Amino acid sequence: MRDKKVWIAALVTVLTSLAVLIAQGGWDWMTGELSEPPGLTAYAPSIDGCAPRYFDDGELKELGTPEQVRRGGVMIPTADVWPTVHVTLQAKTGQAIVVTGAEVSVLSSRSLPEKGAVVKATDCGGGMDERAFDVDLRATPVALKPTVDRTAQGAVVRSRDFPYKVSSGDPEQLAFNVKNVDRDVRFVITLKWVSEGEPGRTRLDNDGRGYRVMALPKSLPRYDLAEVVGHRPAR
Repeated sequence: MRDKKVWIAALVTVLTSLAVLIAQGGWDWMTGELSEPPGLTAYAPSIDGCAPRYFDDGELKELGTPEQVRRGGVMIPTADVWPTVHVTLQAKTGQAIVVTGAEVSVLSSRSLPEKGAVVKATDCGGGMDERAFDVDLRATPVALKPTVDRTAQGAVVRSRDFPYKVSSGDPEQLAFNVKNVDRDVRFVITLKWVSEGEPGRTRLDNDGRGYRVMALPKSLPRYDLAEVVGHRPAR
């Protein structure tokens, strides 16, 4: 009977100590250890824009709707329009993350195709309020710098450079505009960030395929959207 009372007393002591620990913030420490560690979520599904698109002969024969044109092919930057990788950044937890920079790496670089055709640019919707960067794939290493625009009044507007701070409730929108390329190129984007003093990296690679763009193949035929969708002969 005496031993039973000793065990009961010991159990009460343990439960009392646990209650004190919880009251002093120990519960926060325990849940913090079990919860997901701070990290960066980056969503960049594909590359898009209003630029012309290259299609090989097989793809060209399958085009039947404007939507197939807008969603297919390989985008080609021009002086007025260019492909863009849109990126949404958000922290996995409420802990703020500082995104310190980005780098663009080339996966492959090939000569331009000699067969196929180019379909001219299609109409696009309105733009979003994003932090924009220009990507120059001709440079080694690839050059990345904030986009500079001019307003109708002639004022110069430069997009803000890194760093950016994001959290789960305060996301950020980035746009990587590919304005210069001279070959058929696949590339990836790596974001660099810091959380609680620890560095991290997030790779954007379009599900392992990379983002593909190419320069304008000057020797290939060019079509308007209506010509391709209507299967009318080339001009």
